[in-house]
Amino acid sequence: MAGTVVAEAVFKVSDAAVVAATLVGPILAVQAQKWLERGRAVRERRVAIFRALMATRAARLSPAHVEAINAVPVEFYGRSVKLKTIVDDWHTYLGVLANRELAGEIVFVERQRAFLDMLHKMSTYLGYNFNRTELEKDVYYPEGHKIIEDDNDTIRRGFASLLKGELALPMAIKEFPFGEDAGAEQEALRKLFIEWLSGRSMVKVEGI
Repeated sequence: MAGTVVAEAVFKVSDAAVVAATLVGPILAVQAQKWLERGRAVRERRVAIFRALMATRAARLSPAHVEAINAVPVEFYGRSVKLKTIVDDWHTYLGVLANRELAGEIVFVERQRAFLDMLHKMSTYLGYNFNRTELEKDVYYPEGHKIIEDDNDTIRRGFASLLKGELALPMAIKEFPFGEDAGAEQEALRKLFIEWLSGRSMVKVEGI
């Protein structure tokens, strides 16, 4: 009798386990699938940022490059040491960009160093086997694009200085657009107009 009770108890427990597994199994499978999809989406966004930075690393004033740079701290946010290192390098790069005390060739060298530090760690984290030399040298950028970008930057800076009153346009009169006779006639007209306005002269109107 006791054996029968135990057997029935074990049977009921095993039944409950089967029922629980049947119910929970699909739920866990769905959750696992969602977790995998979220992880895949995060990686795709990170790879997209890395590709944008790689494609525009020789044109850092382009909107695509600026957008990718601004997305780094959001998409590479995380608790792992590697992610924190990438974001730290991003902060360092922005600090160099904002440093107005750097001048001349030092500006380019420091900005390039900070940018490559971030880009190299990013590529390693994403599984790309690039070294720093490849990241820096293996890039195509036509000379014409560089000239246009430099000219646009010069124009932008010039207009900004002009609007701020820091720059004045040089002007020199080469010649007058009319001769001496035209100048005399203009002066005579000016005097007549002044006399008419002051009432010293009347305008003659003939009837039709």
